[in-house]
Amino acid sequence: MTDTVICRRAEEADTGQIKALWSTCFDDTPAFVDWYFNRYYRHENTLGIFENKNLLASAQVIPYAIQLRGRKLGCGYVVGVDTAPEARNRGYARRLLSACLELERQKQHAVSLLMPFEGQFYYRYGYPFCYFHQQIKIYPKELRCAAKPWGVVNETDAFTVIDELQRIYEQYTAAYDGFVVRSRESWQLLLEDGALDQTRCYLIEQDGRAEGYCFWTELEDAILIREMAWCSEEARTGLLYFLMETAPETRKLWLELPADDVLAGQLAVSKTAAVQYPFLMARIVDVKACLEALCYPIEVKASFRMQVSDAFAPWNHAVFEVTAADGQAVVQKLEYADGSSGEGADIAITIEGLSQLVMGARSAQKLHRQKELACGPEYLAVLQQLWPEQSLYFNEYY
Repeated sequence: MTDTVICRRAEEADTGQIKALWSTCFDDTPAFVDWYFNRYYRHENTLGIFENKNLLASAQVIPYAIQLRGRKLGCGYVVGVDTAPEARNRGYARRLLSACLELERQKQHAVSLLMPFEGQFYYRYGYPFCYFHQQIKIYPKELRCAAKPWGVVNETDAFTVIDELQRIYEQYTAAYDGFVVRSRESWQLLLEDGALDQTRCYLIEQDGRAEGYCFWTELEDAILIREMAWCSEEARTGLLYFLMETAPETRKLWLELPADDVLAGQLAVSKTAAVQYPFLMARIVDVKACLEALCYPIEVKASFRMQVSDAFAPWNHAVFEVTAADGQAVVQKLEYADGSSGEGADIAITIEGLSQLVMGARSAQKLHRQKELACGPEYLAVLQQLWPEQSLYFNEYY
């Protein structure tokens, strides 16, 4: 009997069904859904599970570029993974995610990104958390030990100052890795999305030059500062002073900050909780292609065999010979016969561990301690040199 359920790339004629399924599965406003499918959605980035012509499940892979370890890398951001209520528990999400990875491999994406509704659903597919946010909810007066008057802050039409926003963003993210390389088009879409929630843009200026910005959104129970960026410590403390002086005393500020931000240690009420929030998952799409795409410390020379365990992407489930020299790596995939144990490998690591190591989310020492990496001390030192832990930043939601 012929299987009438297929997984395929979406066509333009499928957009209505995909939009309707999104509305069924996600708690977004009709205004956002209309905007998303008019301005952001692309059928060529979408995969669907169809029975005859009826959509049962879908997922989108949004192309992005991130800056990682000295290189601008293509990646895919998996969003909108949804299944019709009557079609759940049939393995369609697994089938879709497998197809997404295949699509990303074809597009030569180095990394696959995913924002989960629950981490436990995606761990089985080799996605670990790599990006974290720090969430702080405080009354404005609690900023008094960190805030200092500096510069002039004015509300501005964000669409008219995209070049200034981009300049500040580039200077701010220079201290991080793994961040999105934003374009003028991506800024336009980001600001259009914010406009749906009446988000305000404030610039802090000194001597007529913009030195920082923040995006302010009024919620029912708080004022959300979804993104802040600055070019100097003075601009940071000046923005905090503006928030302290401008926000109503009785309303909480909800600050979304990078995981390494120092504000939590500067609050007046020092026992205020700063929540370390698991924000985004990431996994390597193709081990060989990813490792060869990165820059390495020029002084490091190393050669080793690494066994990677990847139950979801069979092309990664192998032993790789890695040779690093002159700031580059050459990676050769070795034969890995079924049933072999990877005997002779110097290093054994899970795809989750390798993804976190390469992204800089966790150090080799931490992975070794938690049994996601096995190797001798000499190779542990090499891994630390090749892929040191680093501060990551990512603030895109789809």
